[in-house]
Amino acid sequence: MDAPRTVLAAGAYQLGALSLRLVPDVPVFMDGGAMFGVTPKTLWIKHKPADDRNRVPVAANCLLVQGPEGTSLVEGGIGDKYTEKEKDIFGLEDLGQLRRSMAAAGVEPEEVDHVFLTHLHFDHCGAVTTFDGSSFRPTFPRARHFVQRREYEILLDPDPRSRASYLVDNLEAVRAAGLLELVDGEAEPVSGFHLRPAPGHTPGHQVVELESAGKGAVFMGDLVPFTTHLRTNWVAATDLEPLVTMSVKQKVLAEARERGYMVVLYHEHATPVGTLGGEGFAPF
Repeated sequence: MDAPRTVLAAGAYQLGALSLRLVPDVPVFMDGGAMFGVTPKTLWIKHKPADDRNRVPVAANCLLVQGPEGTSLVEGGIGDKYTEKEKDIFGLEDLGQLRRSMAAAGVEPEEVDHVFLTHLHFDHCGAVTTFDGSSFRPTFPRARHFVQRREYEILLDPDPRSRASYLVDNLEAVRAAGLLELVDGEAEPVSGFHLRPAPGHTPGHQVVELESAGKGAVFMGDLVPFTTHLRTNWVAATDLEPLVTMSVKQKVLAEARERGYMVVLYHEHATPVGTLGGEGFAPF
């Protein structure tokens, strides 16, 4: 394929008492039009070269957070529960990378205390359950999994446009094990982890803000997939309410800039972590 398959090596960052580390899952290849919406291809192709099937590489930068409240994972990765046809469609190779990324950071799935999910599209929560050959089981067997209640309701009854992006099997074993915790609106279920509704991509989408010792970070999920989407009018075709996305994005980014927050982009390969300033997006 013409597009690169490499994922940025996991980076480590200190945020007050919190130790942050990128633990990437396998990248997925998505249609360029889906990722860039009405933005002309002549513009977006300068930033994300497409392969011969018009697909662009989409990273899966989960964030491992270790601190006083234990070990947490922000976002749930791609996972490995795919048919051969799905592997071909999405260019999936070397499945199971998230587990290896975590092992390289010295963390086993059984040691994770919390999982925070921005939303429940398959490429954001696919690794939170594992198929053992006969049934699904939670990958993180003692972790409390946090998601907006509205998003979970959509998973159970998605609209026709979104149906292909939601797979109930990704969450059912978590719910059955009593590990799923639904939140309504803004919440801080774990000290230092602020969940903030950020709709537009989906009605139940949220961002995750981290704070420690006066320092902060915001994990954007699909509010800002790539650095190109830091521009207000660059939104994905998969955003159900693009005007809402733009409004919410402006507000969240303005606050991140004012507070000097670290910004973490789940889908960006080249520069997934940075800060916002007069010179644009600067690597952290």
